[in-house]
Amino acid sequence: MHTSFEPGARGPEGFIPLSVPEIRGNEWKYIKECLDTGWVSSVGAFVDRFEKQVAERVGTKFGIAAVNGTCALHIALLVAGVKPDHEVLVPSLSFIAPANAIRYAGAWPVFIDAEPDF
Repeated sequence: MHTSFEPGARGPEGFIPLSVPEIRGNEWKYIKECLDTGWVSSVGAFVDRFEKQVAERVGTKFGIAAVNGTCALHIALLVAGVKPDHEVLVPSLSFIAPANAIRYAGAWPVFIDAEPDF
């Protein structure tokens, strides 16, 4: 079976995509620039510009981009002072990323359920 990845291409019948990218305006130009220069990763001119703009917007000296949410959570845990063998509360109804980030920091996730009434 051949699947086309051209813009606007549909998947096979019954296919439900996790997400559908919507790329328009200057985005194609920027993506092409990244591909042409080989900066398709977590570094490069666009990342540098993004970090500077975020820092300016929130009024801090630095802004840090993360490649994904798990990485961002890991950084946040370290900045918050979470150390190995600490316990970190996590909602029992969650995605796996928070628990993974906690373990990356060497700490232990403690799954909890919050009820409005006891």
